[in-house]
Amino acid sequence: MDAATLAQLLDQHAAALELYAAQWAPTPEDCVQEAFVELAQQRQAPKNPAAWLYRVVRNRALNAARAQRRRVGYEQIAARLRSEQQAGATHQESTVAEALAELEEESREIVMLRLWSGLTWREIAEVSGVPASSAQRCYAEALLQLQKLFEVKV
Repeated sequence: MDAATLAQLLDQHAAALELYAAQWAPTPEDCVQEAFVELAQQRQAPKNPAAWLYRVVRNRALNAARAQRRRVGYEQIAARLRSEQQAGATHQESTVAEALAELEEESREIVMLRLWSGLTWREIAEVSGVPASSAQRCYAEALLQLQKLFEVKV
């Protein structure tokens, strides 16, 4: 289809096509633009270009509406999961904080250095000022104590 005919169709039908698509699509102008791009790419012009445009715009608008409903549904599910995860994480964080608070200060420091900081036993010994073997023993005892505390709390 030549550019002049395409421009004429655009002038004659674009506004009406947007109104037509607006009953379904959240972005009717996109549907119309895509339809005109598709028309421009046709090897042979349709017999009735206006009717062809309305059909293509309608199909694009319905597809866009379906996609929007799916997207909104997925976004709502994701938002609900995020809020549930955040609530669960907050509960877990407070449970962990409470359990750690029940440890002796030295044990709590060693557990945090090992688990959160990922330090080696040698590095923990340097930071805490206790021999590495003592830090390992203290860590093992603290984990047993935490396990017992979690069994009671959970």
